[in-house]
Amino acid sequence: MVYKKITIFAIIFAIIAGIISNVTFAATSIITNDKILDTTMNILIFIQKYSWPVVTLIFIYALYQFYVIGSEVLEHKIIGQRLIVGIAIFMVIIQCLPLVYAFVTIT
Repeated sequence: MVYKKITIFAIIFAIIAGIISNVTFAATSIITNDKILDTTMNILIFIQKYSWPVVTLIFIYALYQFYVIGSEVLEHKIIGQRLIVGIAIFMVIIQCLPLVYAFVTIT
């Protein structure tokens, strides 16, 4: 796999960002003076927490494309590889959104 280091780094970074975000936002409700900021932060945390099952299923499909179907057809191997890298990078973005939003709104 061509992008093996990038993919492994992105997956590990997504897991670390998810753990840090869960520790940071462990409270059940986030309360500030602005309801728009509260709602946005709650939506971002909701998306972050419940994106793992969906992304895991897509990641399994990408691995299936890369290893099983890709062993016979080269086009599917390339599609699977692109899906794996794309899902890993997308997961990093999803896991870091609440942290970035919190830092931007605080400063």
